[in-house]
Amino acid sequence: MLRQRPLLVLGLLLLLTCFVASPGFSQGTGKIAGKVTDAKTGEALGFANVVVLGTTLGAMALDDGSFVIEKVPVGVHSVRVMMMGYDLVTKTDVAVDAGKTTVVNFSLSTKVVKTLEEVKVTGERPDIDLESSMTKHVMEAKELTQLPVDSFQDAIALRSGVIAQGGQLHFRGGRTGEVLYMVDGIPVRDPLVGGAVDLATLALSESEILLGGLDAQYGNAQSGVVNISTKEGGSTFSGELRYLTDDYGAKDKTFNNYDKISIGFGGPFLIKNITYFMSYEGTWEDTYLKTSEIRSRYKILDFISLGDRQSNESKFQTKLAYRIGSSYKLTAEYVQNYSLEDRYYHQWSRDGYVKVVNDTATSGEVTQQYGGWSWYPVDSTYLPYDPAEHTPNYLNKFHQLKTVWTHTVSKDLFYTLKLSQHTYKSEASVLDKEAWEYQIRYPEYWYNQVEGDVEPFYVTHGDFPVFWDRQTNVWTFKGDATWKKRGHTLQSGFEGTYNDMQLLSISYPERVNSLGTYGALRSDYHYYNPEGAVYVQDRWDHEGMVLNIGLRYDAFSVGDQIDASEVADRVKDQVSPRVGIAYPISDRDVLSFHYGRYYQIPDRRYVFEDRGSTSPVTVRGNPDLSNETTISYQAAVQHMFTSTIFGQFSVYYKDIFGLLTAQETVVEDSPAPILVYKNQDYASARGFELSLRKRFSHNFGGELSYTYGIASGVASDPDAQTRTPFLYLPIAEQPLDWDQRHTVNASLYMSVPDQWSVSFVWRYGTGFPYTPVQRNQREQDPAVINSERLPSTTTLDVQAEKHYTIWGQHLTVFLQGMNLLDAKNIANLEPSNWPIAPYATSDDYTIYYTETGRAGGAYNAGDVNGDGIDDYYPVNDPRVWQEGALVRMGIGFRF
Repeated sequence: MLRQRPLLVLGLLLLLTCFVASPGFSQGTGKIAGKVTDAKTGEALGFANVVVLGTTLGAMALDDGSFVIEKVPVGVHSVRVMMMGYDLVTKTDVAVDAGKTTVVNFSLSTKVVKTLEEVKVTGERPDIDLESSMTKHVMEAKELTQLPVDSFQDAIALRSGVIAQGGQLHFRGGRTGEVLYMVDGIPVRDPLVGGAVDLATLALSESEILLGGLDAQYGNAQSGVVNISTKEGGSTFSGELRYLTDDYGAKDKTFNNYDKISIGFGGPFLIKNITYFMSYEGTWEDTYLKTSEIRSRYKILDFISLGDRQSNESKFQTKLAYRIGSSYKLTAEYVQNYSLEDRYYHQWSRDGYVKVVNDTATSGEVTQQYGGWSWYPVDSTYLPYDPAEHTPNYLNKFHQLKTVWTHTVSKDLFYTLKLSQHTYKSEASVLDKEAWEYQIRYPEYWYNQVEGDVEPFYVTHGDFPVFWDRQTNVWTFKGDATWKKRGHTLQSGFEGTYNDMQLLSISYPERVNSLGTYGALRSDYHYYNPEGAVYVQDRWDHEGMVLNIGLRYDAFSVGDQIDASEVADRVKDQVSPRVGIAYPISDRDVLSFHYGRYYQIPDRRYVFEDRGSTSPVTVRGNPDLSNETTISYQAAVQHMFTSTIFGQFSVYYKDIFGLLTAQETVVEDSPAPILVYKNQDYASARGFELSLRKRFSHNFGGELSYTYGIASGVASDPDAQTRTPFLYLPIAEQPLDWDQRHTVNASLYMSVPDQWSVSFVWRYGTGFPYTPVQRNQREQDPAVINSERLPSTTTLDVQAEKHYTIWGQHLTVFLQGMNLLDAKNIANLEPSNWPIAPYATSDDYTIYYTETGRAGGAYNAGDVNGDGIDDYYPVNDPRVWQEGALVRMGIGFRF
């Protein structure tokens, strides 16, 4: 009977989905946004009136000519712009889709004004959602170019409730993998290893950052959701080109040899009712963590130098939108990302010369013996060795092909169907070698085989012992229907996903394991698995109070490739209730509460990792893993101070359990306990968030956000026990690695439209926790985990722009200063120095900091001064610090 419950729930919800998707129900709403300009000069026309004919909806253009009309019913409308001294302009066939922003720009021609009709304009307040109990931030596309940020994830990090650490984002105290990224409503996440998707800056139309109070349509996310909308082409051709560099004409006049080019354009296609948009972004730099690796370069016209740099990244996107009459819309989009990079490893950063001699005494064959190291060639036996060239090149590829069908059945009902296929490809190898071609066995990288010495820190020969080849293919089919009846706004939908995952990951590839294959540690598998979900959500508006209640059913299968003896239940399922209340106190204030239960499927590598008795892995996978669970409580207040100033305050508590950890387990095929992934860890997060936002008006706008949060748990990641020998197993919650108690972010944008602008971004955060470590410490007391704090961090970034109008087109020249005050912030107290040198430990940097209070790293150099105590020699590892001050310049062109 219990086994029939998942099928019964699934059947009932599917039946309900089909039933409620019939005609006769409600409408969704969308937005109309754009800009009003003078047709002759191209200057912005502030205070122009924009109205949706046949409704009471409208807005007044701001100083920069931009306008936004919220809550426009789904359908086709006519939009009119009026301004004294200019002709009326009306655009028909303006189609509005639910949850989307339709962009309509107007160019007005001057006229002699005789009379002006009286028009009543009702302005909506876009920042207040009187019906939702979600806590969210909306990021518009223009923020990514107006503010000094490198990517949309940098902009997300400025929002309250978000903590940035080491290039990763944590929402409300959760682990970094607990955030779901979606592109136009389709989940985009590598099911094998997790990770976020990145798109070209000019491809983004709008992004919603959802922190809490998630409705039932959102699943497989414990901490939050980022829903990205990509741009579509408009009714006229338009575009933008931007170029940014820190190269000032000579090798010694650059910061990171940085160049970035972005282009996006679109408009009507060759076929009627079809529009297109296309974008490309390329970024090439040597980064502030420069390596000495020599890369191929070539020249064009004898002065343009091209070729790979330390980090090379490209992002391409193209989208077609086809409107079939006024009720149907079909979009097709292709996204392709590519990156190739070399990572900096401090132990592999010292290039010089190593003594190499031929030896025939051991086996009779000629072999090479490596001797001492020198900065210069002492004699002819010293050969050049650049360790950076013997570290892996990391190649990552991503592509997605998706299509979305939208049908507005009537004024009161619409549905969408979405089909997507996306692929993740990742490779890592040294000099494009195969695993069996790697040179030198660990730990011989530090050995002087001629004189019998051992280097204490820097390697002198050999290849970095890592190799992998990973590919994941994901197919997703998703459908949603929305309608309204008698005060009820109902939504229901389904989602099905099929994953094809393949991994070959090898550590110490120069060794042969017990199975006779290359790699002392080796993961090699190919698995498939299906998963799916259905949901139903009701938003009931009753006598001024809005009740949001939803139910979601998720199911995950490990597939049929695993033997029945290894798994108790092939299908794991759960039901997630969501309950929220929104109480509008006035048209400027709303109070909301929300309870939600969220589940997330573990990354499949923890499920499918090799499990045989002779498998050469550190931790075995576990196909009986269940989903990780978060129970969340939230209360929030939104208040509109003026028509352009909006505030939001929220308080939250999260109880998180079923988190993964590597735990020693007794198994039948091993005489001793081995490490196996289990759902044993737990954590909690609580805090409050405050944000104050001013829309651009009167020549300035900005946002101030503050977060107070406590994130505590048993462990910060599933593999903690593989790295740390504990005195006893942790049982009490300690601060997690990203437990930043106070975070303040502020942005300010000042501008005289079409003349100049300047923006500032200031970040401040109290110190992250760290664990003090003493020298000769063999076991770690869990009670002192993350018991100390690093110094606070702060940065100030600035961007200044000067605008010109040339032949009716817009030209921008700008300067960008990052970390302008050159603050020396600790980014990572103990970056990885794997593989560990023979006489080193994985905590040497922390030991040095614990004893001296000095960051930057050090290694144990032995008793140098003869006092009987080993001395630590500082190495000034640049990975410990955030990047210092840099200045870039650029040019932009809008057409």
